[in-house]
Amino acid sequence: MTRLRLLSRTSWLWLDGAAVLIAAAFLACGGPVPIPGSIALVGGGGGNGTKTDLGLNTKSNTNVSIGTDTGIAVSTADGGNCGITTAPLNKQPPDVLLVLDKTGSLLDAMDSTSTCATGSTTCQQRWTTLVSGLNAVLTSPSTNVNWGLETFNSDGSCGVDPPEVPITPGAAGANAVNAYIATIKPNGSTPTTLAITTAVTYLQTLTDPNPKYILLATDGEPNCLGGKSGGGGGGATDLIGAEGAATAALNAGYKVYVLGVGPETTNLTGLAQAGGTNDYYPALTPDALTAALASIMGSVVSCSFGLGKAPPVPTNVAVQFNNDSTLRAPHDTSHANGWDYTTPASTTIQLYGTWCDDVTSGKYQSAQILMGCPGGAFIQQ
Repeated sequence: MTRLRLLSRTSWLWLDGAAVLIAAAFLACGGPVPIPGSIALVGGGGGNGTKTDLGLNTKSNTNVSIGTDTGIAVSTADGGNCGITTAPLNKQPPDVLLVLDKTGSLLDAMDSTSTCATGSTTCQQRWTTLVSGLNAVLTSPSTNVNWGLETFNSDGSCGVDPPEVPITPGAAGANAVNAYIATIKPNGSTPTTLAITTAVTYLQTLTDPNPKYILLATDGEPNCLGGKSGGGGGGATDLIGAEGAATAALNAGYKVYVLGVGPETTNLTGLAQAGGTNDYYPALTPDALTAALASIMGSVVSCSFGLGKAPPVPTNVAVQFNNDSTLRAPHDTSHANGWDYTTPASTTIQLYGTWCDDVTSGKYQSAQILMGCPGGAFIQQ
């Protein structure tokens, strides 16, 4: 499956403000009253519409808009009997629940199964390396993420409690996660199955429109058979159960990104694939861990946009670029190359593949979300 692409902080300067990716264009029947300062349009067979022009700023070092949208030609095939109005299209920050392994093996070395001696200056411990890498991401001012934290285990054995840090917007969430991690002393077993299941149960309680992801950081194979709470450790393998939990997470709408720390993680490929992310991210060295986290963040902080309101007909929508009806992203529920809704209410969309690449690289100077009205002609994609 194609991964979403990295948006650096500078790449998003053109998204600062209320509405810079021009707006969602509603094809609302009857021709609304013109918006002050907008351009009057005439639909192919019906009433007058209006459209507010906003340009995309694609320069990474300036907020000056380059290129403007000079009007949408509304054809009969696009429901030309309906007027066009606009609403802001805003980038949506993702909700990321960090599901953090804190089992006893994390006290081992990054490159072996030997425990680092107390006070060693040559042994690179998995836990200290993981904490350092997470700290760098959590304190980065360019990471626009709503963070939460769930650790496993929670009882020194095979139990998992609900998230210690609920999903919290902005820097407050990142700071809370960082502060809690600083108090952790690794011990116990690895109930990965229960950890993923608990994460899904929690995410399903959230009502915000943001896309939601699970970031699973672990150093090895699940060893709590059946994902039971309490007992069941002692080396019993439950990789199949963990993969089943990851599949259930994906089916619920939550991709599972897997960060593998240390040398005993090659069995995590199946877990990542079950969670919809193709492969796990290996971290055998501190530098590799930092790079893996950066890549994962680039996959979730990406082309997600709020529509302001649900389309009148969610199945009659087109995402168009540069006022060109030949540049319309397909509705792609496989999330390979196109767009799809990220919320059941159809209030947020996500771009995938080359369409996301071309928006973030500045290839497109404007974008419109065309929404057909009830009973109107189908918008061609």
